[in-house]
Amino acid sequence: RFNMSGDFRGAIINIKSTLTNVQQSVGEIQTADETTRKELETLIGQLSEALQNAPAENEEQAQAVAETAKALVDTAKAEKPNKTMLQISGEGLKQAAENLAGVMPIVAGIAGQIVLAVARLTGTV
Repeated sequence: RFNMSGDFRGAIINIKSTLTNVQQSVGEIQTADETTRKELETLIGQLSEALQNAPAENEEQAQAVAETAKALVDTAKAEKPNKTMLQISGEGLKQAAENLAGVMPIVAGIAGQIVLAVARLTGTV
């Protein structure tokens, strides 16, 4: 149960810009697998769209999903991605998405697909 107070105007804008930047960062992941890269870009777009529809009372959880997705992609685009950090970030993304599963079950599915796509791109599967 969460008690939130304050002014949350603009939170959706932050989510959208965060995930737009993530989508652009996908192009920096060093891989020859263009199919999976395109799939990841599409999944990030789907996640952005889904999170923009988050109920006002879940904006904090939606922001957590966006920020965790950003951390995962940022880790993946390193010259030599840290496999432990990829695993931790991937699990964090799935957990953040689970926090929205009750009101937005699609987010958990997309998050799981993002983790798998990053794992394929970085050779951690």
